[in-house]
Amino acid sequence: MKTFLVFIQRKPGFTGASIPGHREHLTQLREQDRIVLAGGFPDQTGGAYVVKAEDHEAAAKLVELDPMFAENECVYVVKEWNAQ
Repeated sequence: MKTFLVFIQRKPGFTGASIPGHREHLTQLREQDRIVLAGGFPDQTGGAYVVKAEDHEAAAKLVELDPMFAENECVYVVKEWNAQ
């Protein structure tokens, strides 16, 4: 398994309506032992999470299941991360 950083930045029109579904998605990933770390930025501009996946494509598919991604109110960037 590789490690990926998922960086999320809210767009100007962000409503927050998808936050409950986003949190449920992260809970499901935790239950699957896919999430290493997750949290929002104190300035309310977005957040990030660290996910374990086989490759970039698999990590991107996990992100695509996030309701906040589907609402297109945020910009998501997925990067493989060599964190130690």
